[in-house]
Amino acid sequence: MCRKFQRRNALFVILIGSILAVLICSQCFILNTTASVPRGLWLKLDTLPQKGDFVLVPIDAFSSTEWVPPDYFRLNMWGKRKPFLKLVAGSQGDSVELGDNGLILINGVPFPDSKPLSHDRAGQPLRAFNLPITLASDEIWLLSQSPFGFDSRYLGAAKIFRCYKAVPILTF
Repeated sequence: MCRKFQRRNALFVILIGSILAVLICSQCFILNTTASVPRGLWLKLDTLPQKGDFVLVPIDAFSSTEWVPPDYFRLNMWGKRKPFLKLVAGSQGDSVELGDNGLILINGVPFPDSKPLSHDRAGQPLRAFNLPITLASDEIWLLSQSPFGFDSRYLGAAKIFRCYKAVPILTF
């Protein structure tokens, strides 16, 4: 009886692991391991994101990527650049500027931990995006929940139609 139970449990674990592997490979689910947003399993949705949503965004959706060092581009198992998960902090018509305290202001409201850094954790120089700007109808401003995140502070606004809304399924 005990061996039968162990065999069932082992088969169940293998089945669940296989299903998760297929879902992640299908790119409907995203396994986030960075501190930019909560770590965990995320679901990619095919809906237009709004302010306050999290999004999956390819690096080339941003307006200013020509200066980015190649080692910032992580590759997935297919050798393609991995998209980023970020928070939509600003959308159409919002003004984005740098406050006196160095924090990013969206419509005059400071965003926590948003002060652009001059260097990343590895000591490589970062180039802050020129502000102020007003976001166009097809643009969103994306920020990380980490002061070390790589986001619109350095890359500028992102094209909204290149982004996918993402929702957390299981975070830790």
